[in-house]
Amino acid sequence: MTQNDTKKLKRPNKKNCVMTIAGSDSGGGAGIEADLKTFSALGVHGTCVIASVTSQNTTGVQSVYDIPVEHIGTQIDSVCKDINVVFAKTGMLSSPEIVQFVAGKVKEYKLRLIVDPVMAAEAGGALLRKEAVKMMADVLLPVSYAVTPNIFEAEILSGLKIKNRDDAKAAAVKIAKTGVKYVIVTGGHLDAEDIVYDSENKKFTLLLGKFVKGGTHGTGCTYSSALVSYLARGFTFEQACGFAKKFVVDSILYSEDIGKGVAPVNPGGFSALRFERAAVIENILRAWEILRKDDIFPQLLPEVGTNVAMTLPDRFKEAVRSDYYASGICPPLQISSAGKTGQLAGADGFGSYDSAAAAFPGRIRKMKDLSGTKLSAEALGYPSFGAGSNLAKVIKSAQEFDETIRACINLKYTEKTVKHCEEAGLSAYTFDRRDEPDGFDESKEWGTSAAIHENGGIVPDMIYENGGFSKEGMIRIFGTDAADAAEKVLRICGEIRKKSVKK
Repeated sequence: MTQNDTKKLKRPNKKNCVMTIAGSDSGGGAGIEADLKTFSALGVHGTCVIASVTSQNTTGVQSVYDIPVEHIGTQIDSVCKDINVVFAKTGMLSSPEIVQFVAGKVKEYKLRLIVDPVMAAEAGGALLRKEAVKMMADVLLPVSYAVTPNIFEAEILSGLKIKNRDDAKAAAVKIAKTGVKYVIVTGGHLDAEDIVYDSENKKFTLLLGKFVKGGTHGTGCTYSSALVSYLARGFTFEQACGFAKKFVVDSILYSEDIGKGVAPVNPGGFSALRFERAAVIENILRAWEILRKDDIFPQLLPEVGTNVAMTLPDRFKEAVRSDYYASGICPPLQISSAGKTGQLAGADGFGSYDSAAAAFPGRIRKMKDLSGTKLSAEALGYPSFGAGSNLAKVIKSAQEFDETIRACINLKYTEKTVKHCEEAGLSAYTFDRRDEPDGFDESKEWGTSAAIHENGGIVPDMIYENGGFSKEGMIRIFGTDAADAAEKVLRICGEIRKKSVKK
């Protein structure tokens, strides 16, 4: 192949990409920063054009610097002449000059544009000059695919007061007269309901919602960028609106306080949860690989079976209700492998989204071979969230003292095993069920707390009890993760092996 032949070759551009034209938020909670986080979380490639640079944090906007329109233009040109942008969105366009210029570029490149008419920051501070509002209505909306005002923005764009659903519908119709195809009046400030208006078919769609606790800085940016992402991935407009709404709810639920003011949403929160769930399952399986290879381990299993339980990190301990799960980006929900009636499982296949702890649903049981002589340990089922509730309660009690403790393995209690534990260099404390005060439903939870109190508030490597009437004695090994707890069990097995060799 000659050099000239090489020049003729063109790489096919099959990737659907999206673009945000907006302001930069130095606090990282809204604007370009929130848009790019959302694009990444939803699996689309995001490009960006910075129209303004704000000095901003969780308490408000301190200053705004507008990028010269010529440079806004070169950014748009650079992207559109090389990259396949199938949908774009605008955020903060602070001046009439910028609004008019961007409208011209939208027409030039025939962009399907979603307008987020950003007028003020959630934490406080104007982001759109009053004279730019009319320019937006007169010039930008007529060349746009959709606009996503909140209640206050819809009032300004329509000139109507909005106090209820009918007012929101009237405002949507009025805004649609600018020529924009879809108007979505988002309901974060009114009953959490979104009004979607299709101006071509004169059709309204109501998306019901529910208020949830969490940071709200960047909700508008996140919603519009999620909408763009779902549209780019081929969903219908109605589907994209519903999925984007769910995504924003997830982002609010996983928000974290980072400053003194309004906490920003966290577009990556749900993705991080899915990663952490997978990491927990992987760690439990690693612990099982450590234990299953040791021939002493089966001797330590109690009659009720043992288990390996592990919890999510501290920031994910509060479970998120499954009806807020952004099911639009995953397969349908399935019945939980934990087998609990009515419990829904996450589409990642790891069990319930209502639980912060995972374990083997059938526990680990003692098995004998066909000859009845060789003993082995067999894990029943695949690790899943919602299983191992007893150990989960014990871990929770330990976490009241030390949040780094995230795993526990239970073993059969014998005095010899306790002695081997101590010989392995493990710290040990005990409790007696007979000392339990009235009013406690779970002895193991009270006992765990009592033993840790006795140890000066430090979680020991193991807490044991000799049981009681109809209760099997139990040793519980704690670890920072499941593999850590398994390594401690292995040390106990090593001590038992030493003694048997000496005999």
